[in-house]
Amino acid sequence: MHPRDAEIWRAIDQGLRTLDWEAWFGCPEGANYRSPTGHEVTARAVAGLTAFFDSRWLPRAVTPSPASGRARDAFVGLGRAAPVLQVMNGAERGAWVEAVRWWAAYAYLEEAGVPGLASVKRDARRDVTLSRFLHTQTQARLALMGAARGLPVELEPAKDSGGPGDVRIGRVFIEVVTLAEDQKLQDYETFRQHCRAHLLSLDRDRTIYWEGDFPELLNGDGFETWKTRTEEAAQQCAASGAAVDVLSSARRRLTVHPGTAPPGTTLTGDTVESDQGKRLLDKVRGKCAKTQGAGTAWIWVEDHSGLFRLPTPFAGLSLADKTDALADLFGPLLEEYIHVAGIVVSNAAHRRLPLPPDEDASHPAAQGFRRGLPLDRVRETIMVPRRILLPEQTSLIARMCDAEAAVLDWALARLRVPGGVRSLLADSSMPHRVSSLWTP
Repeated sequence: MHPRDAEIWRAIDQGLRTLDWEAWFGCPEGANYRSPTGHEVTARAVAGLTAFFDSRWLPRAVTPSPASGRARDAFVGLGRAAPVLQVMNGAERGAWVEAVRWWAAYAYLEEAGVPGLASVKRDARRDVTLSRFLHTQTQARLALMGAARGLPVELEPAKDSGGPGDVRIGRVFIEVVTLAEDQKLQDYETFRQHCRAHLLSLDRDRTIYWEGDFPELLNGDGFETWKTRTEEAAQQCAASGAAVDVLSSARRRLTVHPGTAPPGTTLTGDTVESDQGKRLLDKVRGKCAKTQGAGTAWIWVEDHSGLFRLPTPFAGLSLADKTDALADLFGPLLEEYIHVAGIVVSNAAHRRLPLPPDEDASHPAAQGFRRGLPLDRVRETIMVPRRILLPEQTSLIARMCDAEAAVLDWALARLRVPGGVRSLLADSSMPHRVSSLWTP
């Protein structure tokens, strides 16, 4: 962290300064990855996000309130996304571009006078929770994707039965569902991070490395015993120059080796038993039932549950197998609720540099898309339309998913930032992408 940023965050921690978007983004002196245009856009984003959420929102989104009494997954936790607080080398660039994406969506919709934005803004300010933040982000993102296709868009459109929906793009009515993290998966992910931090502390003064399996979830004395055994193994390995195994109670093997870790060395976690399919299906079924008065509608699930990224069997599947699995899961539901035109499940949890090539997966009853979004986000989206297709609507959703990587550049151009993301970075090396998708 740059000394100026460290000084700002010390003042925030001591109550001498209020947390604001300028501090969240980080000072210009500490962001040498930004070009002069990038610095200008950051200043616009600071002003725009402050105006959209208001000045009181960010402190509540970054710092949990001990008096709230809410479940942990209700907390927005926006500190994790702050460019200035990224720990991994180079991660601040991707976090910054992602935040610019948020601003660009809100700024474009504001300038375009998109109906319903004031209502979305009001709800976001009142409900400072992770589910509301994800919901707001998804509404804005979908509206922007529709606008980039040249279609009229509306937020919070009226349903046939009265009351607001979420997004309308042309004739396509979309209801958004956000799926928060499963508590079992969240607990194990936190435990795995603690294990990793402990092993890193053992590596500091020794030339050793670890491979194999983290233990099953351990609490209290069990975790302390495992830590003691790994400390003893690290000492023995460093002294003898020989590999040493550490077995957990469930016989999960972790091995410490002398030397430097060769390429491909991995640490893996336990497979957490949690019926994510049932949880997802129940959530979507509830939304299907609630939208029966809306007329024909699409259900868009923005996944934040860990289904695509934590150690679940589903996360390890290929895109084609994920597409098949969701087609099988949602098929009976689409036959039951004939007003639902289709169900889309989307996730952008993975971060990868360089970005992977585009990938498409086709199933007789579904389509899957994997797209790299500037700068380091990988979005997987699976669309399951109903058996009796609405060809125009299905094609529109497919084309939106296919072209999402280009949407940020499109929005920046309309916000008078020519050159797109490439112009914002001091040393950009973003590859040009050509889509292989064709839909009638």
